Amino acid sequence: MVNLSYFRLILYANVCLMLALDIRPEIYKYCRDKNRLITSKENDEYLLVEAEVNTTILLECHFCGYSDDNQPKIWHLQDLYQSQSVKEVDLGMDNNMSYNRIHVTLEYSLVIKSFQMSDKGIYRCHGQVGQEEEYKFNYRLEPVFKQKDISVEKGNITEWEKYHEVNMAPVTMRFSISTMSDLVEIREAGIILEVVSEWGLWSRCERCIRKIGFKTSRGYCRIKRHIDDALMKDRTSSVAKLFLKSPALPCRSILLMEQFPGISRATRYLPEFILEEKCKNCIKVKKKKKSRFKYKKRYVLAEGAHLAITCPESNLETLVVWRKDALLLKKGMGQSFRKKDPDPRVLVDTFATLYLVGVSHAEEGNYTCYVDNVNMMQVKVIVVSKSRLLTQGLLKRCSRCRSRGERGTCKDPFPSNMTEAEKLRGVEIIPCASGWCGKIIETEGLNNEYGVATERHCLQRGPDDGEERCAYTTRNYKKVYICFCMGDVCNGSTAITFSSTLIFTCLAILRGWLI
Repeated sequence: MVNLSYFRLILYANVCLMLALDIRPEIYKYCRDKNRLITSKENDEYLLVEAEVNTTILLECHFCGYSDDNQPKIWHLQDLYQSQSVKEVDLGMDNNMSYNRIHVTLEYSLVIKSFQMSDKGIYRCHGQVGQEEEYKFNYRLEPVFKQKDISVEKGNITEWEKYHEVNMAPVTMRFSISTMSDLVEIREAGIILEVVSEWGLWSRCERCIRKIGFKTSRGYCRIKRHIDDALMKDRTSSVAKLFLKSPALPCRSILLMEQFPGISRATRYLPEFILEEKCKNCIKVKKKKKSRFKYKKRYVLAEGAHLAITCPESNLETLVVWRKDALLLKKGMGQSFRKKDPDPRVLVDTFATLYLVGVSHAEEGNYTCYVDNVNMMQVKVIVVSKSRLLTQGLLKRCSRCRSRGERGTCKDPFPSNMTEAEKLRGVEIIPCASGWCGKIIETEGLNNEYGVATERHCLQRGPDDGEERCAYTTRNYKKVYICFCMGDVCNGSTAITFSSTLIFTCLAILRGWLI
């Protein structure tokens, strides 16, 4: 009783702690397009990233849609104006990666949690010698204001032209003729400003009807600069320092607001545009039966036992949902299925881990988990009394024998019922730890003078999906009919569920009990 109370206390304390932490932050991922349009070496030096304060950013050290080459890489950092020398990124050194604010993943992607103004700069991923020149995995993290009160328009290229004429062209004209002191100073320094749209990556072909769908690309608002070398005389001024190393700036740039507030006020709230085009490369989506789950498990627990289960193929970025017999289990909230005991026995924490505490028959049932609306795993929980365990009431048995022909004592079906099977010559009823029994029957028509061979045995382990089945397969260059079942002496019966699928699974099981 003391151990159970202690377990509950630790469990509830961990849940309260996890609820207080932001353990599932939205991660903004950035990568470089291998087939990007390169207009100039200066514009292709890095990818401009709009970094909002207190957000989590992931910078990939490989092209979009490609896997990492597993070669060692190092991340370097330089200030925005490139006035200081390059240095290695200061990574967190805690063994638990979740405690490190800045760390590198197994694919050498750089993760920055809770981005701060001090994290601004140009980040470069360097691999083998010369790689940084051929493959420029460089990112400029520019702090920007949060995107609130900013509208987003959507349409085709014709509608974008109207959007540009209404929203961007007037601001560009204002930059060229305004008598505002900031703009006059910039023009006298030989710098010409223009408001443009910088297009992001195209999305996948979506909303497909008859193999024709739509793809989208977001046009980010940028302040692009052009330099007139004839007018620029002082390259050390504050104006030149900002724009010489900044071919383009986000319209919501915080640094722009600090140095040139007049320009920032004119561009900060400009709407952005999502360009939409038709496409034909629709991805075929395979229809899956909703009743099917990728994983199936079965647990037999003694009364009062504890169990923790995680949903496969889930991480901090996925949405995981748990249900018990179709009843939704809410995260961070314990539930009791007992009438006389209100203490929660079933709990799902914010990591989407399912906990069963001090189970009884009330906690029995089918538990299912879903990852991003995909039927991922089905778990069947069976609770038995301790008295039944002590008397070995759960011990499964299997028939073990082998014979050939109609006169064999192991033939299918058995020549007598199971109560008398132990009296048959060559037939044994043996305990089976796995609870899974097997039956193998050679197919007919082999012209064997001794007849068809039948073998019954105990499997060392059952199928991974926990399903009973029968199927045809090949064993020792012979075509055989093999069945798997779970139950007490179940391989002595002919009533085993038939399934013509999953022959490869049968082969894997055969290897398991033969080894």
